[in-house]
Amino acid sequence: MTTPDLKQFGDLTPEDFERHPVWIGCHTVDYDEPWYENTDEQTFRPWSGKLPAGPSEGMLLVKATLELRDGTRHSGFVTPSSKAGDLATQQPQIFGGARRFAFWGGIFGVQQEERQALYAALGKSPDQVFPLRFSVGPNLATDVTTGQVEGFYRFTAKGTQVEQ
Repeated sequence: MTTPDLKQFGDLTPEDFERHPVWIGCHTVDYDEPWYENTDEQTFRPWSGKLPAGPSEGMLLVKATLELRDGTRHSGFVTPSSKAGDLATQQPQIFGGARRFAFWGGIFGVQQEERQALYAALGKSPDQVFPLRFSVGPNLATDVTTGQVEGFYRFTAKGTQVEQ
């Protein structure tokens, strides 16, 4: 068997999602593959199963369209979730300029420099960006593949906070 196209999470590009609209994390599903030792928790490969794929298959990254508040559209990707509004699982990502940007920052949040870099890459102000909506084509993935992003999310002891 030949080794599939293995990519690190941070190296995925819009072109990768054009060629293969669904990617799966190798480290939790490919234990029996001869190339498994060359992977880690950040390694993904194109999904080779039937579409639409669902969250029960493993860690999926699915091509998405992100529509900004001003109506402009950008490519990106999300992880399907079994629960609506679960941005911690869905973690929508947007491509802008030559970069990829995230809206979920975990306990550390998304740093101000990164937020400003997104606005600069998109050529937009926060009011033109948020709220934004994301969606996945109906034939790519099951469960919850749509949602809305109000800003940059951070998890704190008091719950989730949104910043812009």
